[in-house]
Amino acid sequence: MARTPATRIQRVQPPATLTAGEKARQLAGQGYDVIDLGQSSPHHVTPQHIIDAGIQALNQGLTNISSSRGLPEWRQAMAEKLRTRNGRTVDPDTDILVTPGSKMGLYDAINAYIERGDEVLVLEPTWVSFRQQVEMAEGTPVAVPLSEEEEYYISYEQLKEYVTPQTRMIIINNPNNPTGRVYTLEELEAVARVAQEHDLLVVCDETYEYFTYDSSSHLTIATLDGMAERTLTSYTFTKAYSMAGWRLGCIVAQSDLLEPLLKVQEQTASFVSPFVQMAGVAALQGPQGHVARWREDCNELRIRSADRLYQVPGVHCPLPEGATFLFPRYSADLTSAELADLLVEREGVVVTPGAGFGESGEGHFRIALMRSPAERVLEGVERIARVLETLQ
Repeated sequence: MARTPATRIQRVQPPATLTAGEKARQLAGQGYDVIDLGQSSPHHVTPQHIIDAGIQALNQGLTNISSSRGLPEWRQAMAEKLRTRNGRTVDPDTDILVTPGSKMGLYDAINAYIERGDEVLVLEPTWVSFRQQVEMAEGTPVAVPLSEEEEYYISYEQLKEYVTPQTRMIIINNPNNPTGRVYTLEELEAVARVAQEHDLLVVCDETYEYFTYDSSSHLTIATLDGMAERTLTSYTFTKAYSMAGWRLGCIVAQSDLLEPLLKVQEQTASFVSPFVQMAGVAALQGPQGHVARWREDCNELRIRSADRLYQVPGVHCPLPEGATFLFPRYSADLTSAELADLLVEREGVVVTPGAGFGESGEGHFRIALMRSPAERVLEGVERIARVLETLQ
């Protein structure tokens, strides 16, 4: 007998990034020479000292049930990282919730506070799952389209235009995926002003905090006056430590804000594997030299790749200030999904269609600079340029 899924599930579309990644795996499995520039997870293997810590924890028997909040050792290490890197002082016993990846933590945050009829402001272009997670909570995502011509600048006036009596939350991603914008203090203060004037929660995803370039500097919005009591901040180990397969992240907030998320976690994921958390302790407390190397590698790739694409007539490819992507705009008379299909068919290159990041992302595509080794990224960009040059 056919079963009809819940209406809220029928509205949800698969993430464009996962769709791109699955296409890459299928083609590679069929023997094609595929260059994957789709998903954001780094191609690097997790650094050895982190692997060793996970193995040691396994050998010590850390394989059973664990606290839903997280191991004390892990929460203490995370609190120290927040103090030294993000300028935040938090109570490790009450203000940090370990989650099986940052995506689950964001799901916890949205589902703990959003219900039917609630509106959530989403600054677009934005990460593929924010809108979908709001819809799964039966809330209404409201796109706030940022202008490429204004370099995706956040203004108080524009953000305030989209606030209604039903607005409950603002979601931002800093540095931004896919545009690479690193928001200035002035822009974060604009978000904070709107949130405080209208008593809104802010969910801030800081996945790419370690990846900023030139004079750009990452700031944590929760450190602004009046924001700690209304901000839920998401962190992950996926990018800086290449731990995508370990599934390790967290949400940081004041204890009263965090308690509803704990209820969601207790009834869903339950806890994060304790040996994974001990690997996370090693990541936070161990050598950090690889982070600088990966950032510099990504910096060189963004410059060389953007320079090559700028040579293609009809392509606009600004240098991102942060994150690990390029987000070029093209003039060819194709949707971003059609262009992505064409790149796979003609040159075996997988990218993510811009429409996956919201309506304002149409006419763009995203190149993930860390998904493949550097020489393969550059080869992939060259293949993309060849296709685009035939479309002019």
